[in-house]
Amino acid sequence: MEIQRHRGLPGGRAVVGGLLMALAAVGVYVAYDRASARSAAPVVVAARDLRAGDVLAGGDVRTIDADLPAPADGRAFSSTEALVGRVVLGPIADGEIVQAAAVTDGRAAPDLHEVALRLPRGQIAVGRLKEGERVDVFATYDNRTISVVRGAAVVQIEADDDGSLTSSREVTLVVAVPSGDAVAAVVHALRTGDVTVVRSTFAEPTTDEPLSFDGAPSAPSDPGSSASG
Repeated sequence: MEIQRHRGLPGGRAVVGGLLMALAAVGVYVAYDRASARSAAPVVVAARDLRAGDVLAGGDVRTIDADLPAPADGRAFSSTEALVGRVVLGPIADGEIVQAAAVTDGRAAPDLHEVALRLPRGQIAVGRLKEGERVDVFATYDNRTISVVRGAAVVQIEADDDGSLTSSREVTLVVAVPSGDAVAAVVHALRTGDVTVVRSTFAEPTTDEPLSFDGAPSAPSDPGSSASG
């Protein structure tokens, strides 16, 4: 008769190993369960392709449910109402999350106007100007140069040739100005003076008064006035 041996009970190391594996499995399950249970929050995304200078309306944005990691969640919006009236500072693709840095802090003025300036490349004072930046528009009449509008937002840039500001002979800028008076001043400058556009994105004007420079030569002094008696 063949005697069958009974299998012995697992040793202490095997028991401890199995317990650790069980605990690890429980930990993975708990972490997954917590991640799954975390509720997604509403996040505002673009409802269409947006370009710099667009004033946002209710139909331009929509909300989706998403779980954004920190710190991205602090730079997004949860309500479309918070964005209505703000101005887009750079292109935002359809479905892309609208972040705080992509729009202005405040709402646009209700009487904002857009004016197109088609100028020779040499009169656009910077080659790396981008949509959403701000510019000052100057006009030169004979020996006097004066600022026509300051801090106008660049809504659109169109360049000839390959689209580069540094190679095109003429560039068309569309700028947004805050009032009808500013529109009239820009149009008058285009028709009667030499217009120059200067990048002022990082400038902080200390006054609303126009900048002016009078380059007329001073009258010659009387030679006899400096002679001693």
